[in-house]
Amino acid sequence: MKAFFKIFRPIRQLLWALIVAFMVGVHNFYKQEMDSPDSIVSSIEIDAEDEDSAPKD
Repeated sequence: MKAFFKIFRPIRQLLWALIVAFMVGVHNFYKQEMDSPDSIVSSIEIDAEDEDSAPKD
């Protein structure tokens, strides 16, 4: 039984490290896509258009 745990623990740690690395990689890719300079500029332009088209009181 001890031999099983000696083999199982490093495999479990490696699997955990791979899962975390994958999740961090997916998050960074998604965040990079959302925060591209073009999307920031376009969102600023959309906000400016919305403010311009708002009815003046």
